[in-house]
Amino acid sequence: MKNRIGVILLFYVIINNVAFSQISQGGIPLFLDHHTLRSSKDVGFIEMPAFDLDSVLRLDEINEQNMRGSYSFAHKFYTDIEKGREGTETVLSDGTKVWQVGIYSRGAYSINLLFTQFDLPKGGQLFIYNENRSHVIGAFDYRNNSPEKILPIRPVAGEAIIVEYSEPADAEFEGKLKIGEVNHDYRNILRREPGDSETSYAKNFLCMPDVLCSDADETLVRATVLLVINGSHTCTGTLINNTENDETPYLLTAVHCLNDSLASGIYRGMDYYVTKAGTVIAFFNYNRPVCGSNMKATEEMSIAIAQPKVIIEKKDIALLEFREKPPVYYNAYYAGWSIDTTKYMYPYTNIHHPAASTKRYSLFAKKLALVNYFTKIFDSRGHWEISSWNIGSTYPGSSGSPLFDKNNFLVGSLSGGNSTCKNSNPGGESDYYAAFFKGWENENEANQLKTYLDPNNKGIKQLDGFDPYSKKPFVRVSNADYNKTDGLVTTQYTAPNEGFLFGNSNLNVIEFAEEFNLKSESALYGVYFFMPAMPFAYTTNVKIEVYTGEQSPEQLIAEKTFLPQYLASSDFTYKNITTEHFPSEHFVAFDNPVKVNKKLFIAYKINYSTGKRFVIYNTNLSVGKLNTAWIKNEQGVWTQANNYATQPISTSLAIQPLLRYNNETSVPITDKSERGNKLQYLRKENKLILSEELSDAGSLHIFSVSGQIIQKITLEKEQNSVVLKPQNSGTIGIVRISRGNEVYSGKIIY
Repeated sequence: MKNRIGVILLFYVIINNVAFSQISQGGIPLFLDHHTLRSSKDVGFIEMPAFDLDSVLRLDEINEQNMRGSYSFAHKFYTDIEKGREGTETVLSDGTKVWQVGIYSRGAYSINLLFTQFDLPKGGQLFIYNENRSHVIGAFDYRNNSPEKILPIRPVAGEAIIVEYSEPADAEFEGKLKIGEVNHDYRNILRREPGDSETSYAKNFLCMPDVLCSDADETLVRATVLLVINGSHTCTGTLINNTENDETPYLLTAVHCLNDSLASGIYRGMDYYVTKAGTVIAFFNYNRPVCGSNMKATEEMSIAIAQPKVIIEKKDIALLEFREKPPVYYNAYYAGWSIDTTKYMYPYTNIHHPAASTKRYSLFAKKLALVNYFTKIFDSRGHWEISSWNIGSTYPGSSGSPLFDKNNFLVGSLSGGNSTCKNSNPGGESDYYAAFFKGWENENEANQLKTYLDPNNKGIKQLDGFDPYSKKPFVRVSNADYNKTDGLVTTQYTAPNEGFLFGNSNLNVIEFAEEFNLKSESALYGVYFFMPAMPFAYTTNVKIEVYTGEQSPEQLIAEKTFLPQYLASSDFTYKNITTEHFPSEHFVAFDNPVKVNKKLFIAYKINYSTGKRFVIYNTNLSVGKLNTAWIKNEQGVWTQANNYATQPISTSLAIQPLLRYNNETSVPITDKSERGNKLQYLRKENKLILSEELSDAGSLHIFSVSGQIIQKITLEKEQNSVVLKPQNSGTIGIVRISRGNEVYSGKIIY
């Protein structure tokens, strides 16, 4: 069964008067304060016992071959590490009490924890970081308290980690912390890409295009989520609509994602599923932000804790309900569905998270067949067969992912199969999807889809998806298009100066801004930004800022502190470890939406240092685009980057505000693609014919389905054809043409 392996992301529960959520509280760990905790040398480390890794891997291999159970990535140690009993405690001069404990497990790529007791007062802060302080997560505080008084913590890189908890002297009660599980990662789940090597990546994933590089419908992408279950394995799920269109947060996935023994014929009672559903974490918008890159997607949008509503083991259909709706700025979509099999139309598409990767896309251009699958476990004729994908494949971790027909109706969820990639082409094997209509009605009304998805018995057989934000959509605004003609760079000073033009340098330049000219007043919910792959010294108090102004950044109207999770530092090494660094997308949400006018400046402010570095990508702009970047120069005066006396440059910063316009008609259209009618490919001549109406100069990019650039061509004015480089027969090319202010796209097959 296609259970997911890979990056296990941060999951923690925040309780308040309204709902639970998955939002980090921010803050600065005490080791970054030069007054306190400057060394790890005195922290007491608890060492986990050795285990037989070869035996574990052999068992995993057998389970994979037999398509049984979950794909394990970690060896679990049950522990009883309690604050006040293990570790070290320090009282600072102001009365702050600090508890620290180290955990070491030889050979672990990362370590994740389960706090089986977690109850903190206001003012208490918990951080977890590795022993060389290159990976930091937190803070967790009283808002993470839950009725269950538990807190699962995502993996922290390395074989030695430190838990740091601080509590003010006047706290209303003493915080309670107990670590009940330590999980040793033996599969390197924090790697940048699925597969530990280029060979593995090419073998298993090259034929699966990122959703960003495919024809995947944007709304269906928003409905598909990454699932972390029980802290040990992952799957894919779908937020699904009901006939009341009331945003009830129902999630459809596979039963075997909750019960990894189902493939062995072991059925469970409902109490079991209540426990497992309570561990489910859903990550939204986990999409690769730049087509063809290895950039890590944002991990900041998630919700947790669900309750089982429908568990039909013999059909592998599970319907869960989250305790809370996704926060507004997650921009969630509730997928539609159909139980009228006579109206199903091909082609069919699958959106999924294989091996903990960002969302991928598959396409099947034939009719479905209802077949038997694992009849010793599942009911007969209960699965749709995908006999051979035309584009893409699935992989462990894709389980539970949705199958949509041509009209975007959900018709099934992935149970299992054997599909593979043969480099850039599908391997030709079959996959099997639990037929959605089979779970609609049965003899037990309390355990059927109809009871929840058609609660007032309207008798609807096809239901459209529901977009709560259709009248005032969310818009992610950017002055550059990194998926078409603009490139990401990190511009550095030329001698005699040194350092980053938009980050730390030897000059006293610490504040930078990106200008946006909007179509109307709007509400700003947060900011996306891209950081490059390089080691960073621990950088404190980076602030994301919002300015207004007629000519330049003038009035500061909002700010939010940001602490990078991946840092680079070392003052003590308990054991020798290394930490990977990789480009990453981050999202910083404001506590409340910020009302902004038509002119907006998003800035970031850093600490001055020649050794501790922080930088955000800037842009190698395509011809004709204007500078939008600003620098507060050495004299503290805001100046446009192209007028910066020290080193002028015309560029944009890789900053993207997330907005909702007040005017419903003001949302800009950034891509006018009319797929298929702008291109004609003459295979024998290896020539691409372009529409004559595209008369401006521009550029043409051709991507592989995995997002790699196959060819880049500059288009002259009125040029209407290009000769392409030869490719292997059957290779799929995704064509993007930019001319003037318009962008067109389509596909060709070499």
